[in-house]
Amino acid sequence: MELYHEIKAQAYVLILSGNLDGNNTGEIDNILKKAVKSKKKNVLVDCRNLKYISSAGLGVFLSNLPAFKEKAINLIFYGLRPGVRKVFSYLGLDAILTIKDNLEEEQYDVALT
Repeated sequence: MELYHEIKAQAYVLILSGNLDGNNTGEIDNILKKAVKSKKKNVLVDCRNLKYISSAGLGVFLSNLPAFKEKAINLIFYGLRPGVRKVFSYLGLDAILTIKDNLEEEQYDVALT
């Protein structure tokens, strides 16, 4: 899996590529904790190139949700491929997580290309 993250004016952006599973959840967890400390009001998770996510991969996001809620940080997933989106849907995560087909760059002051 490739992982890239950057801090923009309005958002902390995580760009995921490849497979997210138990082998790389520690790195994601560390980044999510940094995102909370960054005091940005939005954490955007770019999933356009994410091919697979395991239950451990989903778990790392869910375990950090209380910190996001406590700090009033929006966690927004976007660009999920159909197979990945089905996993979110089957587990009912689309009811508790914010999932967008795409984002408008101006809204978050980020370049999403």
